[in-house]
Amino acid sequence: MKSIYNFGYHSFIFFIIFSLQIPLSSEPLAPTQSTNQNQNKEIFYGFYQGGFYLQLAGGDTIYTGGSLENREKSYQNSLKSQADFGILPKKLLGSVNVPNGIPLPESKFYTGKTERVAFEYGLTDHIGITASLSSNTVNGKRLNQFIYSDRTNPNGFSPYLEAAPTNYQFYEDKIYALGLNYHLLTKNRFDPYIGVELGLINFNTSYRSYNNNSLFLYSSIVPGTGYSGRISTGINYHVTPEFGFTFEVNGIKRMLRSDVFRSETFDQVGFQFGVIFNLDNMGKGLR
Repeated sequence: MKSIYNFGYHSFIFFIIFSLQIPLSSEPLAPTQSTNQNQNKEIFYGFYQGGFYLQLAGGDTIYTGGSLENREKSYQNSLKSQADFGILPKKLLGSVNVPNGIPLPESKFYTGKTERVAFEYGLTDHIGITASLSSNTVNGKRLNQFIYSDRTNPNGFSPYLEAAPTNYQFYEDKIYALGLNYHLLTKNRFDPYIGVELGLINFNTSYRSYNNNSLFLYSSIVPGTGYSGRISTGINYHVTPEFGFTFEVNGIKRMLRSDVFRSETFDQVGFQFGVIFNLDNMGKGLR
């Protein structure tokens, strides 16, 4: 809800700034000025040259992948295998020993959530330039490794695997992007399009690594930056010249880096549904 509020707030500020650019005049118009004004007030459905659009959308991811996720899965499978073979002790809630014959739950990633606000300007009747801000989160469930006091170990402790799985946030980011859309139809209620975007990323991810004695696998929240490429295809349906609905399928490829790791990838495919406003037509109605 907080991210939706931030999207709405920034969209409102942008719309106010845009509205202030509309020239106002109290002087009477000459006949030629009146004719030009009537032409400028002509209202169209759909996408067209000079149109200015605001899109608010949200949805789910249906696929995630890349080296960042594969690394997390590899660690999780390794811990589970060590516990299944009796190499790594298993405890429930840090106190009750779990017999080796009892199976452990599998780790998993849930479908992620996406939210996006985008502005688009019609360079031609078919090509638009876009500027967008999107937010993406992916959660999961896993088994965590902890330590317990162990006098028989020279380190004073030994690791164990907690048998109760934990829900956690694996990844979140914000992407600031610029792109181009190609619209197949112009001045039509039905507005199918394809698009490409390049973006800059600020992210946080849960990243697991061993400490210096290589006995304890711990998790930390790691911030970083990166860049992304996004492709999309979708359709806008304009209910009125000012308002419509949008549906889109998209894929994102990310290249990430931080102080902890030099390079990781994270990919996703998902869909979004939302609303679209034609700010150009809305502005004409106010003049």
